[in-house]
Amino acid sequence: MTGIKLPQSMQRLTHEVMNAASNGIAYDVWTWTPPVYDTSEDAFPLVVVLDGDMFMGAAIDTVALVSTIGEARPAIIVGVTTAPPGNHGIQRTIDYSAEAPTEEMLKAPPGTEFSFWALYQSMFAEAGLRFEDGFGGTDAFLSFLTDELLVKLHTNYRIDADEIGIAGHSSGGDFAVDTLLRKQTPFSKFIVGSFGTDVLERTLPGREQAFADTAAPRHLNVFAGYGGAELTDPYLTQYIERGVDLLNRLQASDTEQLSITIRNFERETHGSVFPHVFSTGFRELWGTGLSFVEAVAALSAESDSGGG
Repeated sequence: MTGIKLPQSMQRLTHEVMNAASNGIAYDVWTWTPPVYDTSEDAFPLVVVLDGDMFMGAAIDTVALVSTIGEARPAIIVGVTTAPPGNHGIQRTIDYSAEAPTEEMLKAPPGTEFSFWALYQSMFAEAGLRFEDGFGGTDAFLSFLTDELLVKLHTNYRIDADEIGIAGHSSGGDFAVDTLLRKQTPFSKFIVGSFGTDVLERTLPGREQAFADTAAPRHLNVFAGYGGAELTDPYLTQYIERGVDLLNRLQASDTEQLSITIRNFERETHGSVFPHVFSTGFRELWGTGLSFVEAVAALSAESDSGGG
C-alpha cells in the first residue's frame, strides 16, 4: 500500500533481507537510526533486537523518546527475524537454543500438567522434524550476527565497537545469555527478558567454569527482568528461578568484569513484560544519569541559549 504516513519515530526505519552464509537461512533485518545521526559525526551505540518483528516497535519508541529528552544516549537499533517463507517459530528455537532440553527439563513441573515443550514437540512433528533437530543452532546464528550482520553494519554506519548490545526475551533471552557465557564476543551489553536454562543445562557446569576462567575484552553489563505475574505460574516460576540463579552464579564468579542488575516488574506477565524490560534496561545500560526533569531542564537551557 502507498500513501500511508508512518509515525514519526518509524520513518527512519529501513528493511532488507540477508541470506546467512553460516546456516543458509534468510533473515529480515530492520535498521533504525536516531534523528541526530544525520547531524553528527559521532559513533553510536548499537542494539540488536531478537524477534525484531515483535519487539522493534517498542525498542524504537523507547530509544527515540528517552534519547530525544536526554535520559539516555541515542543508539542504532537493528531487529532480526526469520524471513518468510521460513517458519520463525521453529527457526528461532533452533537459532536461540544451544541444545535440546534434558529429560528432567521436559517434565511438567509439580503443580501443573502443562509443559511448553509439549507444544514444541507437536510443532516440530508437524514440520517433519525430530524434536532434537529443533535445537543447537546458536553457533551458526551467532556467526551470522558477528561475522556477517555486524560486519555489514560497521561498513554502513558509524558504530561504537565498545557499545554493542543484544536484547532478547524468553528464547531470545536464552540466546542473549548463551552469548554472555561465551564472554569474548563483540557484545558487551545485554538486555535479557524472562529467560531460563532449559536449553543450557546439559553443558552448563563446564560453560560456567570456562566463563570464570576467561577474560572479557571489555566490561560486561547485563540488565535482566521478568514479570511478577510469571512467579504465580508453576511452570514459569521454575524457568525464571533457574535463569536468575545462573546470573547470580555468573556474577559471583566474576565481580571485576561483570555487572548484573535483575528486576521484578510487578504484575507483568510473560507476554507483557519485555517492553518494560527493554525500556528500563536501555536507560540502565545507556543512560546519561539525568532524571526526566533534569533532562528536560537541560534541553530548555540549551534552547534558551540558542543551542550553543
